[in-house]
Amino acid sequence: MTRFPRTHLNLFLGLILSAGALYLSLRKIDFPALGAALRSADYLFLLPALIAQTACFFLKGTAWRYLLLPAKKNISPLSTTAVLIIGLMINDLFPAKMGELARAYLIGEKEKLPKSLCLSTILVEHLLDILVLLGFLLILLPWVSLPPWLQTGGILIGFSALIFILALFFLMRREEKFQNGIHRLAGFLPGKIQEKIRGLTRNMIQGLRVVTGRYLLYSLALLGGMWSLVSLMAYLVMAAFGLFLPIQAAVMVTVFSAFSKIIPSAPGAIGTLHYLVFLVVGSFGVDKETALAYAIVWHALAFFVEVLLGTALLLAGHLSLTRIARQTKETK
Repeated sequence: MTRFPRTHLNLFLGLILSAGALYLSLRKIDFPALGAALRSADYLFLLPALIAQTACFFLKGTAWRYLLLPAKKNISPLSTTAVLIIGLMINDLFPAKMGELARAYLIGEKEKLPKSLCLSTILVEHLLDILVLLGFLLILLPWVSLPPWLQTGGILIGFSALIFILALFFLMRREEKFQNGIHRLAGFLPGKIQEKIRGLTRNMIQGLRVVTGRYLLYSLALLGGMWSLVSLMAYLVMAAFGLFLPIQAAVMVTVFSAFSKIIPSAPGAIGTLHYLVFLVVGSFGVDKETALAYAIVWHALAFFVEVLLGTALLLAGHLSLTRIARQTKETK
């Protein structure tokens, strides 16, 4: 399947899933009551949530920096944080998770690193994210009452990431055999293609070596702090609606908001995020209209901050969104 049909298929599937999730979220909703819930919220609680979100960007950007350190020592956390925010903005506006490719392209250009190496560190970062969220989920599951399919889906996603990162660890411990195996598989291809595959393999392996070193633990600790702050944000938004629920409600919102961005969806996880958050908050006895109002504001808070900050950083860096989109397509 060629690049463009695959991209179109991913977008089509994502739009279908998002539309279905929106339908399930809006079904049997009393819209006047929904409007009343949105109007009655105390939005002053969003101010400390915004401060927490800014800290989250820096923690996640610094965590990514540690994953890049084996390849280059003098990378600034401000550099990785700025590129991270631009990537989040692109994910909010474009389909097929183009923001991850944009991150690899931008940090590669800025730090003179191979794009495939940068992309492999982003893969590791996402796996660590899921491991942290799996830990939150397993610790708190006995104290929550989520729909069984939602619990099972979350656990499957988490353990899939755990298996993946363990597989990477063992592959990197046998790096030479792994690289030789890739070369043998590519042996029947023309010489130029073989050389390109060897180069990509070398760069990706260089980025994945971090899974066997101490920098992985530093990154994991920072991401644990970052996701804890996101849970605080989720709780502050709940407080805006007068929902002083147990802290596990905010943590579950954090977990399933993040998981909603893994499955195919419209840009910005529109629909899928709303539905999962709606289900989580509703499982704590909150009425449908308030639960959906919360999901709308929770999504909007992250969306608009990421888009506004990402746009500001693009302008400050004299970067072209069109050029980034073109280059990321060529990076695929």
